[in-house]
Amino acid sequence: MEEDKKIFEIKKEIPKFLKDNLDEEQLDAVINSNGNSLIIAGPGSGKTRVITYKIAYLLSQGVKPSEIMLVTFTRAAAKQMTDRIRNVTDQDLTGITAGTFHHVCNGILRRYAKAIGYENNFSILDSEDSKDLLKIIRNEYKEGMGEDAKKFPKESVIQKVISYASNTLKSIRESILEIAPYLIDYENDIEHIWGNYQEMKKNINAMDYDDLLVNTAHLLSFNKKALNDIASKYKYVLVDEFQDTNKIQLEIVQAISSYSKNLIVVGDDSQSIYSFRGARYENIEEFIKRDDTKLFKIQTNYRSTPNIVSFINNMLPNNSVEKNLKSVRKEYVKPNIIETFDDLEQSEAVIKIIEEKIDQDVDLNEIAVLYRSHALSMTLQQKLDSQQIPYRLLSGKRFIETKHIKDVLSFLKILYNPYDNISWNRSLKLFSGIGVKTATDIYKSITSQFKEGINMLEAFKNSKLKKFKEAYEFYKKLFEKDKNKPDEIINFIFNEFYKEYSNLTFRNSASRNMDIERFQDISSQYESLMKFLEEMTLSENITVKSAERDQKEDQITLTTVHGAKGLEWKVVILLSVNPGDFPNGMAIKEKKLDEEERLFYVAITRAKDELYILKQITGSTNPFMSNSYVFVKKEYDFIKNIPENLVETFKTSYKY
Repeated sequence: MEEDKKIFEIKKEIPKFLKDNLDEEQLDAVINSNGNSLIIAGPGSGKTRVITYKIAYLLSQGVKPSEIMLVTFTRAAAKQMTDRIRNVTDQDLTGITAGTFHHVCNGILRRYAKAIGYENNFSILDSEDSKDLLKIIRNEYKEGMGEDAKKFPKESVIQKVISYASNTLKSIRESILEIAPYLIDYENDIEHIWGNYQEMKKNINAMDYDDLLVNTAHLLSFNKKALNDIASKYKYVLVDEFQDTNKIQLEIVQAISSYSKNLIVVGDDSQSIYSFRGARYENIEEFIKRDDTKLFKIQTNYRSTPNIVSFINNMLPNNSVEKNLKSVRKEYVKPNIIETFDDLEQSEAVIKIIEEKIDQDVDLNEIAVLYRSHALSMTLQQKLDSQQIPYRLLSGKRFIETKHIKDVLSFLKILYNPYDNISWNRSLKLFSGIGVKTATDIYKSITSQFKEGINMLEAFKNSKLKKFKEAYEFYKKLFEKDKNKPDEIINFIFNEFYKEYSNLTFRNSASRNMDIERFQDISSQYESLMKFLEEMTLSENITVKSAERDQKEDQITLTTVHGAKGLEWKVVILLSVNPGDFPNGMAIKEKKLDEEERLFYVAITRAKDELYILKQITGSTNPFMSNSYVFVKKEYDFIKNIPENLVETFKTSYKY
């Protein structure tokens, strides 16, 4: 009775807005998480709600917004959470730090760039810019190699190795052995190129995405004043999707929370699927093992039916924190396993499922087809096209990675950072008569004067740019523009030069021109060129619909499992669950099946009402090693491990 009384007294003190909106597990996590706390959030359990209400609770207890840091993995997630917090608390959140690791680190480095040898107006190289710079360095390095130069690794491969090394804090040798062992003979070459790459970035006052993390970690480790200023500001540091953090991200949040000792992380180790980016699900394991860590579990699944949740519980990946999900929904249908002869028959089966759902009035946008790799969807895409079933692919280039947008951005970038060699070269080469060598000569002739204190307009007059009248007049006017009005700058670039260039260059110039006009509209929302460039470079996606595409609201979704992370649909169809396809053949060969199990777990947890899992007796038409794993490696078959009582199994009988 005494114990019951204590529980009752505690509950009396809980704010009403928490009691009205949280279940018992969520409430416990929100009220009692402090110090080092890990909240294991099962799929569909209300992870976002817990983070939202945790911050709302802190604010209700007198913690100021400026004393809270929330780190998420997408800008959209940060915005969603802060919007919800405002709705819950009706408070002004001015001063709160909320965003991705890269946004948070960018904000820190803008204040302390000079402490690590940069200017505060450094440019941020996107992945393509980084690759372009590496290409220049690589080509210079391999000059004189003769026939050996033909075998030298491409810049994209070198980029992958050095990025992995940066994010995992490993040496080039360790990184090569882990992700590209066939490059071991080029270890010293890649090491040398990396050094030149680092030096070149400083020379042009630019950082790539990885530098934002590496340089922040370096600053916090070696500059005690910066660490004191930053860490003393925050009473609470909260991290979303903790299972996707890498070693350097962990070091950053540990440093920032080193004064308050309040580091609250939320995640699910069973959904860690980004090891190729250096993500470590082991961060959760190691966090749990700390003596001072408080562990909370939220396990009520609000997304899926009991039939699907039972299936999920039985497919928990090995090496996972133990969890047992509970569904609050009504029983519906069991997951279906459908065996087909090959991927042609598989596509027919998928079409049949979709047509049945249409007959049952299920919206197409509530249906998703998932697969381990994009190639597994090609036959299905052809069938969908032939049946005129609309679909969208969650893949392809981001809007700001398209050529026309990157061209326009290159002009903006040099206006903001005149030392940005990559953007100078890109923009100059758009003008007639200017090639790679000439662009490089012009860049050097301008910036050498600029370094001596000569202003940019005077530098133009005394440079090799003067030989090219059209380009000279254009850049002279460009550098007279107000940097606080990015929309007016884009309007000038487009109307004075790029519109004509586009019309003469692209077959689909009309749609590209409309993209640029929409891009200009977006820029009008920003008060400075700096803010606009940061947003464009760091945001994971820019929601601009290309005029080239016929965007239909009602369409099924086709995506890899990686692309499905964080999303949900009423009906999920999982393709080609065959050894060699899913799990991936290379993972089988290298006996690295942990992440394949977690990928399968992520895939099946996306389904709300219905789940269909398809496999082929023969495997797909172009499988790994002819999919010999189907016949000789039965132990790698995910479907074999599914209890029969949890599913309905069907075999198709299509005739061709």
